[in-house]
Amino acid sequence: MFSSTARRLWVSGAFRSALVVGGAGTVAAVALSPSSPANSAAAVVLDPNTAASSSYSTERTPTPALPRRSGAAPVPGEPTFTRSQVASNDGVEGRPMWVSYRGGVYDATEFRRIHPGGHIISQAAGADVSAFWDVWAHHHHSPKVGQYLKEIRIGALKEKDDEEATHDPYDSEPVRDANVQTIFMDRPYCSETPVEHLGSSYLTSPAALYVRNHAPVPDCAWEPEGESRESNIQHHEVVFEEGDAGASPTFTVADLQSRFGTVTVTSILQCAGNRAGEDIKATGNSGFTGSPLERITVGMLGNAQWTGVRLAEVLPALYPKECAAAAQHGGGEWHVVFEGADGYSGSTPLARILDPKNDCILATHMNGEPLSPDHGYPMRALLPGIAGARNVKWLQSISLSRVPVDAPWNEYYYKNRDGEQIQQLPLQSIITDTAQKEGTQLLEVRGLAYSGGSGNSIARVEVSSDDGKSWSEATIKTEEVKKDQSSKSFGWVRWTAEVPRTAQVCCRATDTEGKTQCEISPKQRGYLYNGWSKVKVEM
Repeated sequence: MFSSTARRLWVSGAFRSALVVGGAGTVAAVALSPSSPANSAAAVVLDPNTAASSSYSTERTPTPALPRRSGAAPVPGEPTFTRSQVASNDGVEGRPMWVSYRGGVYDATEFRRIHPGGHIISQAAGADVSAFWDVWAHHHHSPKVGQYLKEIRIGALKEKDDEEATHDPYDSEPVRDANVQTIFMDRPYCSETPVEHLGSSYLTSPAALYVRNHAPVPDCAWEPEGESRESNIQHHEVVFEEGDAGASPTFTVADLQSRFGTVTVTSILQCAGNRAGEDIKATGNSGFTGSPLERITVGMLGNAQWTGVRLAEVLPALYPKECAAAAQHGGGEWHVVFEGADGYSGSTPLARILDPKNDCILATHMNGEPLSPDHGYPMRALLPGIAGARNVKWLQSISLSRVPVDAPWNEYYYKNRDGEQIQQLPLQSIITDTAQKEGTQLLEVRGLAYSGGSGNSIARVEVSSDDGKSWSEATIKTEEVKKDQSSKSFGWVRWTAEVPRTAQVCCRATDTEGKTQCEISPKQRGYLYNGWSKVKVEM
C-alpha cells in the first residue's frame, strides 16, 4: 500500500516542490531516550586512499532534454473529443477511464488492469498523461508503450495540446563524472561503472558507483544553503507509519543515532539487472530487449563500507507487537515498506531485516563520507545481499504491512520467472581484466566474487582457459577485506589467477556452503544472471 505521503507525490502538480515535503502534518508522538546502547560504536574512520576517489560533486545541473515519444498515429475517420469529455470519463463510479496524450484520446479502462504501474494510472484519469511521463520518463524509453497506445487509441482531441512542459522535473540533477560512469539514460539517470574501474580498488568510490534512478533526484539530496551536509543529516526526519489506527511518529537521524548508535558494515550494492546484456546473449530476449538497458554489462555493481543505524534494533523498539509476533512465527507474514522522497517505494520481508546477522541499516555514509546526491543522501535503506531495487534511497518513511507494497517496482518489475518479487542476490564472480604476463604465454586474469544474499564467504574462485574442461584456482586477496562490524561476508573479494593464454577465459565461484555457479543461469525475466563470466582475449 502507498502511504498518504507517497500518494501526494503522485498527484502533485508541483512535483519538485512536493518532493521536499515529508509526512505533512505529522508530529513526533514518541520521544527516544538518549541512552547509550552497548553496540553504539562510532563509524569506522577510513583511509581516503582505499577508494579510487574520495569525493563527489554536489553541484547541480539541468539534464539533456529527452523528446517526448510520439502518440499513436491518428486513424482516418476517428471521432474527436473535447477536454471536458475526456475529463468526465474519470474511471469513477463505473465511468470509463480516458486519458489524453499528444493530441490523441485513449480508453485505459481495461488497460489499467494490466498497467505495470498498477492503480497508479488512475491518478491521471481524465487528464493528459504528459506531466506524469515527464517525471516517470521510462515511458519515453520502453518499446511496449508505443504498442499499448496504438491498441487503446479511440480518437483525437479537439483542442491543441500544449507541447511545452510548464516545468522540467529534471532541471536540477547532480553533476556526474562521465569518465568513471557509462551512461545508459539521462532521464531517469541510469549508469554503470566501466569494467576498467570496477575492480581497480577494493572499495568503489561514490563518483564511480552505478546509479539506477527511476525519477528525478529529489531536492532533499542537497543540504540547504549555509548548512553542512553532516549537520543536515542530523536534522533529516523519517516517519514511522503505524496505519490508520495509530500515530505516525517522526524521528530525526540524531534521535535514532542517540538511541541506537551507529555501525559500519561492508556490502556490495547490485542492481538486479546487472549483466542483462550477457543474459540476452546466453538465454534470449528479455524485458530489457529494445531499451537502453539492454547494454548493461557487469558494472551495475559496487562495494562499499556503509555507516548507519541497525534496523534490527530500531524496528522492535517502534513496532514491538509486530516484531514479537514475527519472531515467534518466522516473520514471513510482515513486510517492511520503505518510501523515498522521489515517490519510489519497495518492501522486503521483516524476517530478513530483523535478523541482526543480515546487517540491514539505515545508512547515512558511504566510505566515511555522507551519501552522494545520487546514492540517497541524507539517508537510505541498505540491505546487504538484497537487490538494489529494495534499497530505497532518499528515505522518508517506513511502515510495516502484511502484504508487499503494491508499487509497480514490486508488482510488475523486479520479479523472477515464477512471478515472485526478487529479494536475495545470487552467488557471483566476474572477470574485470586480462593481460598477458610479460615474457610468457600466460594470461593474468583478475576479477571479483561475492556470495549474494547468503552472506557466505567465498571458498574458491576458479578460472578456465578451455571452456570449463579444466580449472585453475585463483588467489583470493583476503588481506584487503576491511575489519568493521559486519556479521557476514556481504562484501566482495578480489582475486587473481594465471592460465595459459587463449582466445577466451571464464570463471566461477564456490561459497563455503559448496554452492557453485553454473555455466548459464536459468532465465529470470532478464534479472539475476550469474552464469560463468566469459571474456574474449585479444590474440
